[in-house]
Amino acid sequence: MNKKLTLAFAALLAPVLMLAQPNGGGRRMVQVSSPVVNADNTVTFNYRNDSAKDVKVNVQFAGTHDMAKNSDGIWTVTLGPAAPDMYPYCFIVDGINVMDPLNPDWFPNETFKNSILDMRADGNLLHSVRDVPHGSVDYVNYKSSTLGVYGNAIVYTPAGYDENKDKRYPVFYLISGTTDTEEVYFKVGRVNFILDNLIAEGKAREMIVVLPYGNPSKYFPAGTRMPVRGDAFSTDLLNDLMPFVEANYRTINDRDHRAIGGFSRGGNQGLAFGLTHLDKFSYLCSYSSFTSMTLPGVYDDADKLNSQLHLFWLGVGTDDFLYGNAKEYMDFLDSKGINNVKEFTTDKFGHTWMNAKFFLGKTLPLLFQ
Repeated sequence: MNKKLTLAFAALLAPVLMLAQPNGGGRRMVQVSSPVVNADNTVTFNYRNDSAKDVKVNVQFAGTHDMAKNSDGIWTVTLGPAAPDMYPYCFIVDGINVMDPLNPDWFPNETFKNSILDMRADGNLLHSVRDVPHGSVDYVNYKSSTLGVYGNAIVYTPAGYDENKDKRYPVFYLISGTTDTEEVYFKVGRVNFILDNLIAEGKAREMIVVLPYGNPSKYFPAGTRMPVRGDAFSTDLLNDLMPFVEANYRTINDRDHRAIGGFSRGGNQGLAFGLTHLDKFSYLCSYSSFTSMTLPGVYDDADKLNSQLHLFWLGVGTDDFLYGNAKEYMDFLDSKGINNVKEFTTDKFGHTWMNAKFFLGKTLPLLFQ
């Protein structure tokens, strides 16, 4: 079952809270929205809760700050300035983390529930929605014989896909992080807009991008044993999701036209699967991640591995909590004589989706060239 969302220039406006307040003998209406990006790139956060005793906001670019209750009964604070980008944040209300009820943009994660501050600037960000041809995004359900359930995935097809019925495309399997859903590379990573922009500029090839769900154990209630032992994600990807994609989309089905990668745990999953299935993949991308240095038979013959891989790309922030592990893996590859491309950042708040978007901008132009 597919639901197609054709994305053009739709932008959600934050809801507005209208408060009736005393004003002498009558009432006045107070308009409240949140968050508010000010002209100087400071950001005002507003929250209404009449019973709260203490309210804070935690936002990626500034950390945790107290909010003060104003004369209209609104908890508010202004922070920044911040560089335009996308930042997760939440309110901490009497010790409990809550999303911003006035903001429709939220982070689809299975553990934390943050809202998203989208500072759009002047359309010059890598992920900005620009006046270019836009691809489509499908939410798909596919039958997983491995898991005995219908799995979830998201598939991006480039602009013109529906019109060019005879054209086939390379495919990039792109996996989100530890507790992320399959939506995160779409709603937070904005891979569709990034790729739309790069294709329009002639900097990237047209391709299909598949966003798998990386934690299949969550399909089952707690305490329920999955019907497959071992690495359920990889087994499902190989036996169910990839055949579904190849049967339902016009992909070029050889190793020279397949890439795999991901962020955090998804990077580990992508590297481990790609390195052990080099008959199917020749482009590997790791974003803020690493994988095992003891994969059987993988690292024994550097010349053979180098000849099989068109791209082995690894990026991480030096302030990322996984930097030590990622750097150790890079050093290991170098010690074995295995070719790889490295990218380090210092200014994107560590293990963040700011880095994930930045790394996409670096790697998408390198795929399938």
